[in-house]
Amino acid sequence: MRSFLLCGSLVVATFATPLGCGGNHDRLAKEDTTSTGGTGGAGGDDTTSTSSTGGTGGAGGIVEPPGPTTLTVVNGVVDRDAVRFCFDAYPDPQPGSLPWPGVEGLPYARGTAVVELETLLPADDDVEVIVISGDLPATGGLSCDALATSPPVGVDVFGVGVLPASVFDEEKSLLLVAAGCHGGPGHTHEQEESVCGAGYTETRPNPTIVAGFMSRLGDFDKVAMQFAHASAGLQSAAVKVRPGDVASVSQMATPSWSFGAIAPFPPFDAYSRGMLLDVAQARIELLPSNGPDPFETVSFTEAFGNSNLTLDDVQDGVGITFVGVGAAPAMGTGSWWNAFTFAVVDSDP
Repeated sequence: MRSFLLCGSLVVATFATPLGCGGNHDRLAKEDTTSTGGTGGAGGDDTTSTSSTGGTGGAGGIVEPPGPTTLTVVNGVVDRDAVRFCFDAYPDPQPGSLPWPGVEGLPYARGTAVVELETLLPADDDVEVIVISGDLPATGGLSCDALATSPPVGVDVFGVGVLPASVFDEEKSLLLVAAGCHGGPGHTHEQEESVCGAGYTETRPNPTIVAGFMSRLGDFDKVAMQFAHASAGLQSAAVKVRPGDVASVSQMATPSWSFGAIAPFPPFDAYSRGMLLDVAQARIELLPSNGPDPFETVSFTEAFGNSNLTLDDVQDGVGITFVGVGAAPAMGTGSWWNAFTFAVVDSDP
């Protein structure tokens, strides 16, 4: 069963629906089965679950201003260094549509705005999102339908959800994050759920998508920040921001940050560019929801090092979204997984 990502609210969808895996060139049947697993996602061959965690369309009478529809895509797949995407018309794919981006793929913890939105997306149709991983050079020259029906050996293809056509009429800034793990031989660990999320095993991957709207709200004299949680292995946390000075005091950005959330709304705007002091040393702190001490700290330097943006893009009047991806922080980097970090994207590209 295909699950539709809801427009107007943030949705987490766990869709472990492999369209094809290298070495098995038969398209896998898509049976109408559902799961009520949690948002961390018990993934499986024909399992689907969705969870709405509150939108960015308005709170307390605050109205999100309309703007051109934009799409920003982030690779947060924990056990892959790069992925490609297909955006197919649903339920009838258009023959000949090509994966995006090129065969180099979108690197882990990298986000980019899709500039060719009108040519990449099918016109007036619902859009199925497909994530491709593995031997990406082998996907060169192959169309999305060819990859879905007969992928090369070493290539994994997962259908992860359907975006209603109406989403692209919302006049909002859409964020799409591929998350979870794609699995495979050797991708196992005694704490693998802290790496990939609940229910994961090497034979039952949990490719997941986090989709929602980033806010364009912000004051001309402040840096507007939001935080998207796309790490299925990370539990709920509080988020603080600390300016780049050893004597500085951190301020709470959002006290409750759970998988799938883009928070806060309106954006956190306690700091101007000048108030962040040495922005290279400014940092994001993650704390237990009921604890005083951070269990993870990520500097702006590290976060922007993963990004197409630079520290010079931290400016008054500009909105940025930090996207948390990877394994739970305590797991670090493993032999087959990537460590927790933040990707940074423009909230209004």
